[in-house]
Amino acid sequence: MGKGKYKGRRAAAFVFDLDGTLVDSGEDIARSANFVRGHFGLPPLPVPQVIGYVGDGVEMLMRRTLTLGDVSHAQLPVEQLQEGLAVFRQHYDRHLLDNTKLYPGVLDVLLRYRAFPLLLATNKPRAFTDRILEGLGIHGAFGNIVAGDETPARKPDPEHIRLAVAGLDVAPEEVVVVGDSPNDVAAGRAFGAVTVGCAYGLVPEGKVKAARPDLLIQSIGELAELFPSR
Repeated sequence: MGKGKYKGRRAAAFVFDLDGTLVDSGEDIARSANFVRGHFGLPPLPVPQVIGYVGDGVEMLMRRTLTLGDVSHAQLPVEQLQEGLAVFRQHYDRHLLDNTKLYPGVLDVLLRYRAFPLLLATNKPRAFTDRILEGLGIHGAFGNIVAGDETPARKPDPEHIRLAVAGLDVAPEEVVVVGDSPNDVAAGRAFGAVTVGCAYGLVPEGKVKAARPDLLIQSIGELAELFPSR
């Protein structure tokens, strides 16, 4: 994860994750997940615990939230899962911008690299993704957005990254994948991209570091030190 190898390296395109990378959305996600627990008569969980369940899509979030991390199908009947998903989506749809905000430096980075193809690959459903991007004023920054319900092969599958860069004449090694999850790192690595792990996001720094990204940053503004703008 030494920065010397990559400092000053030319990039051709950037693929960003959303939650925990561009936007600090953990509290709103946790509140909606706890609303589901209340719906089933369960006590709320600490917000950091619920945030620890984020990163693998809303279905896995529900499984973890309702079973305290035991995601085996035997622990959660499919009917309860489907009901929980419906309740979560209805609540989150009303509250997804209550506390969610851009991380410091995001606007500066998007402006700095506006001459590059800027792409988004998120495991979040498209409707929620669009609402958040539009509400925070950055939807127009991205040339292509691939949400979690638009591909059968979400991160950590590299197909998610391939779909994001589809149509661009760029080599994989010229693509920079930026995300706060081991899923982002795994998808980027399998695609052949340079991987940048975000230590400031929703996933604990130790887990991000253990995924062995090519680079680890403490703030998104550090990208400016690593990859020249045009």
